[in-house]
Amino acid sequence: MALDVVSLTEAANKLDHPFRVVQLASIGDLALSIFVCQGQVNWHRHLDEDELFLVHEGVVAIDTERGRLTLHSEELVVVPKGVGHRSGSQLRSIVLLLRPMVLTNRRNGHRHGVVDNDPPLEKVRLARVQSTMPGPYQAMAVARVEDFDLLLISAEGFGPSEAAPSSGALWLVVRGAVGIETTQGAGARLESGELTVLPAGQSYRLSSSQPSLLLTLARSHPD
Repeated sequence: MALDVVSLTEAANKLDHPFRVVQLASIGDLALSIFVCQGQVNWHRHLDEDELFLVHEGVVAIDTERGRLTLHSEELVVVPKGVGHRSGSQLRSIVLLLRPMVLTNRRNGHRHGVVDNDPPLEKVRLARVQSTMPGPYQAMAVARVEDFDLLLISAEGFGPSEAAPSSGALWLVVRGAVGIETTQGAGARLESGELTVLPAGQSYRLSSSQPSLLLTLARSHPD
């Protein structure tokens, strides 16, 4: 039995309009979506949700009330709730969007407005984080969205056996190729730009015959 694999490029090629957001997967209260950035959207803000933008392909400008950033492939930024922003690109660029599926103020009541002493937003370069990683299968947090950390993991050889948490386990290959085998006989081979989600409780193991780079999500405070 094979795991369902989603190709970011194939999903983007099905989008008929720029800035049309389509959900690819969900983990807990978070949705991972994709859109094509070409042209520019109007200024807007989300009072109740953080948004993480990760460029898969192309170059995207993110204008915010806390500064302007230019994101290239494998670069990301989190725009906190309450911060006005807009995205744009002269090129056809593919962007991943990670944000809550429900209004977070219904869960915790916290909103945040921009104040004069808020620092400028900073982007994260995955390649720079990779250069500081201690070794294969040792995760490093690169961003946080609500109750989840986005983790960067390098893979080479066989990883440890583990079980998907109650929210499930999402794996996205940024670079390289990774195999996933489960104790139930399901499996998949993920190439660069492909993802899969394992259900809660599923036991599995990662492996890679080449140096590879992956992203996954984990609750900041596990159940």
